[in-house]
Order: sequence, then structure tokens, then C-alpha cells
Amino acid sequence: MISYRELRLEDRDALNRLICYEGCHGADYNFANMYIWRDVYKPAFHIDDDLLLVAAPDGVVSYPMGDYDIKDVIEKLIDDAHAKGEKLVLRGLTDATLAEFLPVFEERFEIIEDRDSADYVYTAEKLRFLAGRKLASKRNHIKHFEKNGPWEIRIICKAYSPETALTDSDGKAVSCCSIAEARAFVERFYEEKDNPDLADEAIAIDEMFTHFDELGFVGAMLYQNGEAVAFTSGTRLGRCEWDVHFEKALPGIDGAYAMINREYVNLLCQLFPELQLINREEDMGIEGLRKAKLSYKPDILLMKYFAKEK
Repeated sequence: MISYRELRLEDRDALNRLICYEGCHGADYNFANMYIWRDVYKPAFHIDDDLLLVAAPDGVVSYPMGDYDIKDVIEKLIDDAHAKGEKLVLRGLTDATLAEFLPVFEERFEIIEDRDSADYVYTAEKLRFLAGRKLASKRNHIKHFEKNGPWEIRIICKAYSPETALTDSDGKAVSCCSIAEARAFVERFYEEKDNPDLADEAIAIDEMFTHFDELGFVGAMLYQNGEAVAFTSGTRLGRCEWDVHFEKALPGIDGAYAMINREYVNLLCQLFPELQLINREEDMGIEGLRKAKLSYKPDILLMKYFAKEK
């Protein structure tokens, strides 16, 4: 039997070494994501020098990561599932990992598209400048926002220092914001939403704030007329890719989402000039969220797949 255990904060370096950093995985393989959602989804982890396995309570296993022999590892996972009286189900495969999986196991597994888990990936340049006719509506939302009063973006991140000359899209200097201010805003957001479906997300966000620096989060707050109106945060997903975990704006403030989206990417590109891609994660099959993510015209729709043993 394969041994599994709970994820620990000190596992970060080992997982980051095992996880492919060049685009063959999605945001679900981000250590920060795994850690802040662990109490909600309760995954179990097998971590050694060459292999990372993540198993859900229902027995579904994420596609293995690391430097390993694919046939050997998958056969062990099959044996482990059979010992429990089950058939192996793998999740989180992408087109890249299917290319290595299918030549060995195509006849033994059924491949099923998991559209709800597909990641929306955009070029940083697109989100930063919103150029072109297709994104005219986003620019219009920002214009509406700007008409409602003076605004500013404030950053909350360990990487920021007074010596870092960050400016917003209008060329104004960017100031700092505390984690306490961000927490207070998010608490207000949840109070106004009053939606029990967001309870699990609130747990994950609390974990994020508790371990903000250790997990490498960079966040920003949008203010208008001196009041906080939006919050966002994310972590590095790869050398040239960023993962946006959360984005919240108060209801009824036209253009707040479009503005904080643009300004956050603007700040990230100043902090990390090597960034090329922004991963805004999946839509979970939520109609409104899918519409919003598609409206930004993703450059990559990173499709995910299940592989179910026949």
C-alpha cells in the first residue's frame, strides 16, 4: 500500500522541486493552493525524493509529479486501488501529460474531459493594457469606475519596499497596505454577500492571510474616495507565470473588478519583469464565472482530463 500523510508548511521546497514549472500543470498543482485548501478538501500526500502523489478522500489521485518511471508508478497506483476494491481514477491530466500517459496506458483507461476545471491563462500584456476591440468593454468599465472618484492601488507583499519604485497605470506612486486592512475588507465582503456557499472559500482565505509571507503571496487593494473597494492576491506558479487565487470587489461598484485586475497585473509586471502569463484558474462550472473569464479572451484554455481505469 502507498503511504500518505497530511501536507505540512515545511513541504513547500520539496513540492516545488517535484512540480513541473514550465506549463505542463495547472493551478491545482500550486503549493499555496494545496496548502490553503487542505482543511476543506482534505487531500493526502505521498512525498519522496522523486515523486509527488495527491489523493482525495474519494480515492481519486492527481496525476503524479516528479522524476519517475510512468509505467512503474501508474502500475503501483492501480495495485493500490485494486487492494481497496476500487479502480484507479486519475485527475488533473493536461494535453502535455496525456502525451506521456496515453502511449503506455491508452487501452486500459478512458479519458474524460473535465471542462469545469480548465484553467484560464492570459498574457500579462493583454491584462495589463487591455488593447484591441475585443476588450473595449473592459476599458469602458474602467472609465466608469474612474468617473466615480479618485482612486489608488495599494500593495501588500513582502517583496515591496520603499526603495521599489512602483507606479499605477496613471504613473502615480504606489503605497503599502497592511494584511489587517485586507482581512477587514474580505470580512466585510463576506458579510455583505451573506452566502453560505462561500464558507469553504472563507476558510482558505483565512489560511492565506495567516501564512501570507511564508506562502509567497502578493496582494493588492483598490481604494476609491478613500474607501477599500476591491482586493486580490496570488502567488508565483512558474518562472514566467502567476496564479491569481482570489479577487473580490464590493457589490454595486461598476468597474471595480476590471480596474483591480488591470492594476494588479501592472504591479506584478513591475515587481517581476519576467512574468509572461497570468493564470486566473478555473470556473468550476459556475455560469457567471465562466462568462466573466471568457470575456477576457483567454490565450490558453488549459484543459484538464480524468483518466478512469476501464
